[in-house]
Amino acid sequence: MKSSWVSSTRVRTKIDEWFGRARCFRDQLSDRGRTFRFGVGVGLFGLAFLALVILNMSLRAWGLWGDLAFALIVMTTVLWMLFRAARPLLGRDKKYTAFPRALSATVTTLVGAPVAFVTWPVGLIVLLAPVGFWLAQLLTRLRRGLGPPPLWPAALAGVALLLIYVGIRAPLSKTDIVPRAIPAAQLEDADVELADHFRPLLFLDAGEKRYPLDIEDAIAEGRISMCRGRVRGDDCKDLASAAEIDDSFDYLQMADAPPPRRGGDDGSAYYYRVDRRRDAVYVDYWWFYARNPSPVAGDIFCGPGLRTPPFTCQEHAGDWEGLTVVLGPCAKTTDTCVEAGGDLLGPVTVRYAQHEHVRPYAWLELEGRWGDLPRPTSAALGPVWDEFVLPAAADHGPHPLVFVARDSHASYPDPCFGKCTQKGRDLPEGRHDGGLPWAHNLACDGCVIPLPLTAGGNPALWNAFSGRWGEQECILGGAYCDFSPAPHSPSYQKRYNFPGG
Repeated sequence: MKSSWVSSTRVRTKIDEWFGRARCFRDQLSDRGRTFRFGVGVGLFGLAFLALVILNMSLRAWGLWGDLAFALIVMTTVLWMLFRAARPLLGRDKKYTAFPRALSATVTTLVGAPVAFVTWPVGLIVLLAPVGFWLAQLLTRLRRGLGPPPLWPAALAGVALLLIYVGIRAPLSKTDIVPRAIPAAQLEDADVELADHFRPLLFLDAGEKRYPLDIEDAIAEGRISMCRGRVRGDDCKDLASAAEIDDSFDYLQMADAPPPRRGGDDGSAYYYRVDRRRDAVYVDYWWFYARNPSPVAGDIFCGPGLRTPPFTCQEHAGDWEGLTVVLGPCAKTTDTCVEAGGDLLGPVTVRYAQHEHVRPYAWLELEGRWGDLPRPTSAALGPVWDEFVLPAAADHGPHPLVFVARDSHASYPDPCFGKCTQKGRDLPEGRHDGGLPWAHNLACDGCVIPLPLTAGGNPALWNAFSGRWGEQECILGGAYCDFSPAPHSPSYQKRYNFPGG
């Protein structure tokens, strides 16, 4: 207790001495000297800020490595200044090495910890092995009455060993598994009837550049390949057919549809699966976009030095979206009540997929919304809106209307013309004015396709692929990536397995 009190008294004494010298120096300055010192301080701050901007711009060409280098330089500099400033308070002399300690703390935090996390548990063991030797040395020195050895060499050694391990380890791929199960040759007629009768009508935003892709069509055009992630470049193989998809690969890489990509005249479709359960019949619809650009300030928040997916940068390759129509028994045949498999069924609820959440809307509520759709405020959208959207809203019959958010592709039951936010969350959302109807809304010949399933109803072909739908550039074994992770196949998502929530 006495030693602790003496130590705290010494720290307080040094702090008072420090501030006393600063006040004495200030009082000795003339007004002109103080102004000069203030100007020099402002000038140095401006030069430091300019140096950071120049450094960031010069490292942009390095991509993710540039991001990491910028963070390492800035954090090491800040910690070095703090350690030097705190040296008198800690009772250290000038031999106290501030820079190696700042560098080791930075490298361990920004490199060692993330790499150990993605290579768990071996990576963590490799990172901490030198620290274990340091602890043994510490105990030995304490028994001899000597001071503790510095920790920073052990920390740097741990990070170096970890990087060597990441560079030489074998790819962690699964045993070759080819999901070659062939889909059932013919589905139940009742399921086909339900899927076509209640198919959604899609209304994209007027500024949307993508449309739902036909997966088989994209494979036939050579726009999809399967890849394994490696430390030194990924290994990819082009697909000639869906039956070639190998589940031991990590992700599917796809090229976007060739321009113009407006409305989806060709090569556009979406998919469905009918799930009959005790409580209801669920008609699950899925559509795929080749890319999900960040809906807000993507050029800034997804740029070098600022991207920290998925927090600031929500961009990712590949995007599975959709909705689920929940059917229940109805009394008599109408436009919204059909006979399928001996049962009269009509829509009760529509569950719209909106980012990580699925929001349900009662069918009666939706009909009320669609009967009084708002008009756009932009005069440029007026003719498009009057020609396409209002007639569809008035005559939609059993088809739910879907207003697709620009870039994020989330599904909404009504339009938004500006300053849009995600439902239930105070987060920005892409505009969804409905000014660009999907090309197959009015006439759909083969545009609604069943998800690949085996005769027993299990996922097959690309629907059984367990990897990601989209590439992601990463470094250091996956510790740092450029964008957010791409989605999994429909059969690996919650809405597919639990359509009722």
